Amino acid sequence: MRPVLCNTYDFGGAGTATTRIHRGLRRIGVDSRMLVQIQRGDEPGVTGPDGTLRRIYSMGRVVTDSLPLRLYGGANDDFSVNWLPDDFRRQLDALEPDVVHLNWVGEGFFSPTSLGTIHCPIVWRLPDMWAFTGGCHYADGCERYQDACGACPKLDSSTSRDLSRWTWWRKHRAWEDADITVVGPSNWIAERARESSLFGNRRVEVIPNALDTEVYKPRDSAVGRDLFDLPADARVVLFGAAAPDDPRKGADLLREALTELTDNGAGEDIVQVVFGTSAPEEPLGTGFETRYTGYLNDDQSLALLYAAADVMVVPSRYEGFGQTASEALACGTPVVAFDATGPSDIVDHRENGYLATPYDPSSLAEGIEWVLADEGRRDRLSEAARTKAVRSYAMETVAEQYRDLYADIC
Repeated sequence: MRPVLCNTYDFGGAGTATTRIHRGLRRIGVDSRMLVQIQRGDEPGVTGPDGTLRRIYSMGRVVTDSLPLRLYGGANDDFSVNWLPDDFRRQLDALEPDVVHLNWVGEGFFSPTSLGTIHCPIVWRLPDMWAFTGGCHYADGCERYQDACGACPKLDSSTSRDLSRWTWWRKHRAWEDADITVVGPSNWIAERARESSLFGNRRVEVIPNALDTEVYKPRDSAVGRDLFDLPADARVVLFGAAAPDDPRKGADLLREALTELTDNGAGEDIVQVVFGTSAPEEPLGTGFETRYTGYLNDDQSLALLYAAADVMVVPSRYEGFGQTASEALACGTPVVAFDATGPSDIVDHRENGYLATPYDPSSLAEGIEWVLADEGRRDRLSEAARTKAVRSYAMETVAEQYRDLYADIC
């Protein structure tokens, strides 16, 4: 069996998740291939644009795909139209798939019309909500995707016949006769797919994202603290976001929680560490020392950073899964998150972390303090965290679930 996994990029959150599934499938003997619009790495079995001109053309598609958004005020990083013509089928057919495994395919990778011409079974893993909305990546409480979109809050639109309705209709026509099986990496996003007008009559399964538990594993915290120049005697609170000003990632909620800890005299030995971004011009002003690592390009460094932390905080308002939470658990680091969306599946309350009341900064602060307060309890949380990650997210385990699904639908 030959699945072809499709993702716009071979890097970033969705690209990393897709590459891990691809790598896991190959480890268990499945002839997996991966097709991307923009390629940076050299992972075996991954195909991207060949030649300088095609690479420039592919990068240009990302920019050009956003041009219709100018009718609604300009750039919107949380909306993809996918309106451009493409040669996706030519690239796909060259790989001779038995099953097409879609992942994140926004920003002009292919048009809905192309998907409608695929004649083999399709598995669609949902990194976010884009596949069943009129273009937004996350609906942020809007429920128009359950009907036909239109009057889109993301576009600040008040008319029903807007870009979101047009995009939804193009998807509806293309998806209608396609053989699509939907996979949600969390129960939350799987349920949103079942509620949607585009996928409500489809088979929907839940399979979590994968990770390499031999790379993401507990390590001597002193090694990571030395590498990142962190105080040996500090209590390290870790947070990761490529765009911490993105409201979806909840940096504002974390800032309020840490400020509350400061006001309550939680201790001067706490250091906040932020990865995925550089230091902003304006300090966060939480009262705690804050260190920034920048973007970490390799799994080994990231695993060492997780292992160096006492607690990982994932304050996101919306996550299709919550990859940083699973990575932290695998490294034996307890996780504090809100009891909502993807992290609800990952964190077991008071067993390997703490699930705070959505979206209450005081409850988040309580969870951080609870994890940090008792060293013996933190050791027990760490052991349970590692056990959960190996049992649920090991690369081969997740790959076997996909292999079984492919066999069932082919």
